[in-house]
Amino acid sequence: MNDELLDGTFAALYRLRRRLRLLFLEEFDGLYKCYEELEANPFGNGLDDARYQRFLGSVPSYIRRAFVKLDEEELSTEDAYTRGRLQTPLIQIYAFWLFTIERLHRFRRETFAFLESLVVSDATAAAAAPDGDALECQICAEDIIQPGRIILQLPCHPTHLFHRDCLTVNISP
Repeated sequence: MNDELLDGTFAALYRLRRRLRLLFLEEFDGLYKCYEELEANPFGNGLDDARYQRFLGSVPSYIRRAFVKLDEEELSTEDAYTRGRLQTPLIQIYAFWLFTIERLHRFRRETFAFLESLVVSDATAAAAAPDGDALECQICAEDIIQPGRIILQLPCHPTHLFHRDCLTVNISP
């Protein structure tokens, strides 16, 4: 996660009145945990349906109402501190969080589907190159057949074999 985004989020939240600040802080905390979950699991298939709906479905009504209330407060002259202009309005920060999580979710889904399509189901088929030599992982250069390791074969050539964990470590959004 970009430190600048986190700093901008906290700067925007700090300017809010306590009640709205707590509401948005809880929402952004959930978004951050959702992002961390996606980031930490490169083998994963993105968010499950319930978490997708919660964070990337329609914006919760209480958040929409809070943004409306925030707009009304911006027009108020009661508190000069909360009326200060932000470099990036909170609604834009919120939209960027949603965009960032959606992009990472889609990347995880596409990567998962692609990797699943590459799995070599028969390890004996990958045991030897056409010249009879034992095959190696193209990344770590270890023997391709190892207990507990999933083998992936790229469609371009039958000897382009990789350990799944070696390949996914090198894939990033």
